[in-house]
Amino acid sequence: MFKIYKNILTKKQRQDLFKFIKKDVRKFTDEFPGLQTLNNLHLKPELKDFVKAVKKYIKPYEIWSCWAVCSMGDEISWHEHPNSKYSFVYYLHNPNEEGTMFREVKKYYDCVHYSKGVENTLLKFDSLRTHSTPNTYKKIKRYVISFDVK
Repeated sequence: MFKIYKNILTKKQRQDLFKFIKKDVRKFTDEFPGLQTLNNLHLKPELKDFVKAVKKYIKPYEIWSCWAVCSMGDEISWHEHPNSKYSFVYYLHNPNEEGTMFREVKKYYDCVHYSKGVENTLLKFDSLRTHSTPNTYKKIKRYVISFDVK
């Protein structure tokens, strides 16, 4: 279903990355949940350490699209990434450990599975899995970096 990798960045690297991401996220349109960055984040110098740290988890693939999201648990946006092999979510700042929701369509009903979103972990899943940011009544900002590989 999915795989989780722990302890991706050092504390200092996470702090520096978080400062940068907080300044870079913005509202695009109602079609995009929460605040987001453009999808070329992996090309920015501020993400050099991050890209280097995740390389061993994505081999033999390469990042082709990368963006950050700030969500508050109040916008569900079910979607897939059909042009990719795998999708990843890095939990940068996530005090409530809200993970990613996965929807599984059964014959007569839908199931929703939740991953756990521990800070400084990386979640890997098949890009064709239907997923969304989690919904929660707790209105606490959750910052993640998402990326797709081919």
